[in-house]
Amino acid sequence: MEFNNIGYFQFDNLLRNRVPLILVMLDDVDLKSWYDSMVKMHIDNISLKCNPEEALKLILNKKLPNSFGVVVLDMNGEKSPTVVADLEKAGFTNAYYVKNGFVGITAERHQEN
Repeated sequence: MEFNNIGYFQFDNLLRNRVPLILVMLDDVDLKSWYDSMVKMHIDNISLKCNPEEALKLILNKKLPNSFGVVVLDMNGEKSPTVVADLEKAGFTNAYYVKNGFVGITAERHQEN
């Protein structure tokens, strides 16, 4: 699973460029305070807030192509890899988790500034 993770810079690029994807948020994190109104609207449109146990079912219910991008974010990166593994078992080929979760990308973001 080490290859299925992204860090802050990749994650930020996906959001800033408003790339079509599903952002599975397993914990309550505040991403929108980081961005302007256009990116905030994108985050609202792509976010799926759920617990790890229901994530796969909710994504499958959307009837998306298996190549559609899915990024999973939790608070510290502990729950997300399991969800991505479940997505891969279900045939998704473009599923990633945010390495070290919200805590990790917050630390990387502060290094950028």
